[in-house]
Amino acid sequence: MPGAGDRGKALARWLGAGLLVEEVDNTVTLIILAVVGGVIGLLIVILLLKKLITFILKKTREKKKECLVSSSGNDNTENGLPGSKAEEKPPTKV
Repeated sequence: MPGAGDRGKALARWLGAGLLVEEVDNTVTLIILAVVGGVIGLLIVILLLKKLITFILKKTREKKKECLVSSSGNDNTENGLPGSKAEEKPPTKV
């Protein structure tokens, strides 16, 4: 049978000018490149999601902080920091 003994051998063809080129199966190379590209793409997606989630969390925390400000009028300070209140003086006796 013709061709029965050369199974598994790479095919060779002439490329003019006396060059003999072996045809190589690139399946494994393509699989490796696809996996590496997929991992890099997955890392990029994960990092973008992380940035987006932290941005959303920061925005929601800022809104909650704004809502927690007391507007009762009892505090005479601008920022509500401890120690910034005016000290109350006891009434003087005459």
